[in-house]
Amino acid sequence: MKNNQALTMYPLFFDPIYKKAEMKKIDGKDCICYQEDFWGTKVEEDGSVTFTMEAPKAETVEVSGFGGTLGTEKIALEKQANGLFSKNVKGILPGFHYHRWFVDGVQVTNPHAPFAYGCFGANNFFEMPREGQDFWYLKDVPHGDVQIHSYVSTQNDHIKKCYVYLPPSYRENIDQKYPVMYIQHGVGEDETSWLWNGKLNFIMDNLIAEGKCKGMIVVMCSGYAFRDDEEAVFFPGDFGRELTEDVIPYMEHTFRVKKGRMHRAMAGLSLGSAQATQIVSRFQNLFGHLGVFSGVRDEETERILAQFAEYPMQTVLMTAGKGEKDLDKKQKIYTDQFEKLGAAGGQRSYEGYHEWHVWRESFRDFASLVFQKEEPEDESEPVFPYEERKLSKEQLDRQTFAEHMLMSDPIHKGLIHAFDEKGRPCGRYREEHPGAEVTDGKTGTARFYLRADGAHDVELNLWGMKSYPMEEGEDGWWTAEVTGIEKGFHYYNYIVNSANTVDCNAPVGYGGFQAVNYLEMPEEDFEEYRIRQVPHGTVHYEYYKSNSTGRTKLCYVYTPAGYEEHLEKRYPVLYLQHGGGENEVGWIWQGKLANIADNLIAKGQMKEMIVVMNTGYAFPENGEYHHSMSAFLQELPESCVPYIDSRYRTIADKDYRALAGLSMGGMQTQRIVFTYPELFGWAGIFSGGLVIRDDEVDYTEVLLNPETFRKQFHMLFVACGKQEWSYESTVKNEKEVLAAGVPIEVFEGYGYHDWTFWRHCLNAFLRKLF
Repeated sequence: MKNNQALTMYPLFFDPIYKKAEMKKIDGKDCICYQEDFWGTKVEEDGSVTFTMEAPKAETVEVSGFGGTLGTEKIALEKQANGLFSKNVKGILPGFHYHRWFVDGVQVTNPHAPFAYGCFGANNFFEMPREGQDFWYLKDVPHGDVQIHSYVSTQNDHIKKCYVYLPPSYRENIDQKYPVMYIQHGVGEDETSWLWNGKLNFIMDNLIAEGKCKGMIVVMCSGYAFRDDEEAVFFPGDFGRELTEDVIPYMEHTFRVKKGRMHRAMAGLSLGSAQATQIVSRFQNLFGHLGVFSGVRDEETERILAQFAEYPMQTVLMTAGKGEKDLDKKQKIYTDQFEKLGAAGGQRSYEGYHEWHVWRESFRDFASLVFQKEEPEDESEPVFPYEERKLSKEQLDRQTFAEHMLMSDPIHKGLIHAFDEKGRPCGRYREEHPGAEVTDGKTGTARFYLRADGAHDVELNLWGMKSYPMEEGEDGWWTAEVTGIEKGFHYYNYIVNSANTVDCNAPVGYGGFQAVNYLEMPEEDFEEYRIRQVPHGTVHYEYYKSNSTGRTKLCYVYTPAGYEEHLEKRYPVLYLQHGGGENEVGWIWQGKLANIADNLIAKGQMKEMIVVMNTGYAFPENGEYHHSMSAFLQELPESCVPYIDSRYRTIADKDYRALAGLSMGGMQTQRIVFTYPELFGWAGIFSGGLVIRDDEVDYTEVLLNPETFRKQFHMLFVACGKQEWSYESTVKNEKEVLAAGVPIEVFEGYGYHDWTFWRHCLNAFLRKLF
């Protein structure tokens, strides 16, 4: 597919491959190879969309939009001979389109289609490009640094995560200070939405590269501040206090920001636009710029106008989709008044309804307007004190087991739509089942919930165990209780009317080449993988160009706490790879890398280091690649390593560079470190087998020769669980190597081929590394 990568990226997979692994004969031998798999939703080169879902026993499969530009009319797919339902549809209008799937009339989600967080859950979407509009595309321009940060909310004593965009110049100009924009999502979405749905970082990269906006920091938070002792109406708790008492102090403590209200902007869409207006009206001494996308609040806006003389606004922009029922006219009444008072902005309308392609244009225009006037810093503004509240272990553990890629502090809510006497939204929030709950950790018991109203057959498929029939309960909820689940991490999915689906309310990851739910059965004696209140490292988004495929790759980079303060210090680097069927998000969310590293460093049990987590797939359109390990064998050492060395304060020497991986990543690790001995002096093979010699390679010169081994390696760490299919062959090879006097590090123990074991591998490996 030739379309820009911004059209196909989604949180669970930046550059999706839509492949699966199968056994195939190569030169008469059984080999693991990649085969093409179907796309759940694919935008074709001619502008049509092909919808596909597997449901071998279903009678009907249909697709519909959520409303807006795509509408809600159901599209019937056609049954194919291979158990798939599929249809190519022409004439879909441009935009970002959430959509639903129906199998025999029952609403489900498609694990083979892109996911985003919306409508209080994981939902499918696709992008239909608009001809001539590319301001939010991934382009070959300098990229800003997107970072994930944690803070504690004083409103509900939860650890919250926010995403922070730093302009490309932030890292180079270490003495420069920057203005800050705080921008909020809408109801049913969260802190990931502006980044993945809104493409905010690409919009900023492109605007800055074109000289169309000022360099600024942009902060994206979760706007939910629910407290247990209150029933929220429309506003989800007092996020205004959380922002001003927790987020802004954290930002001004952590980053180089300019002081004063003229260097601080507030914006948001839908519910976020109401929050932005309310916050600015309450804290007019803090904000000089306001962006209101798809919303308007009379009382709060009039308060801002009434105090304009004391607190003048430099920018007020209000925007709406042209299909949003005269919202533009209501907004213009206010923007005319602001413009007369001297505020830039006005009212702007765009093609569409209450949807993301409207809000992207809104953000583009707002970012181009704010901070244009050169204003001195307000040195009289008081310093925002930042002190993190101490949380209980019980709360930290709850969040450890609940967090996932699509929402770091999950809420299980639905919205009851209502309006006040002035016709303004004042909806209330209803509680929803959380997907799966551990009810007895001692017996390994959990109860699973899935809403499948009208289904005739629902099964829970707990990977590595078996399938369990579910029973229909009240209000369309199906339930099942399972006992005897072992401690640790477990993938699961559901089969609804023969269709594979996932639960929108439960944690979602990427595994087995698809989106999949997961459950944590807590390991009481494993402290390191849990969130603890220790100094936290930072996770960065980094984009580099693959010389193997020509495509842009996303890798996640962990830097230890203090990296930004100790600018003279350089660090060793670990490259850490996932297994087959998973991708770049695995070690962060399933593997809990950041938690493990934070805790080990805090206890002095691990060296401070940079950790790079990459997607291990590289399939060139033209050219050869390894049948099971792809062209990543060349891409990592030739593209990624030089890029990381150029972007971070690494010690660019093999003595301070390591590579490790699990399963396929372990196999890639051994192949790469032996092919590029000048790059890596440390290696870890987790569940990847230890190869001495086979039909493709012969490593006897190194693995059976102590002198040669010591010249190449400081450590070769080999781990395999006793319940793994490769355990006996791995132990046999380990014994042969050790018998030759080669000092490899062996890690064994109770464990399967799963994230539970790999976390323990990582915990042991990091303690020995460097």
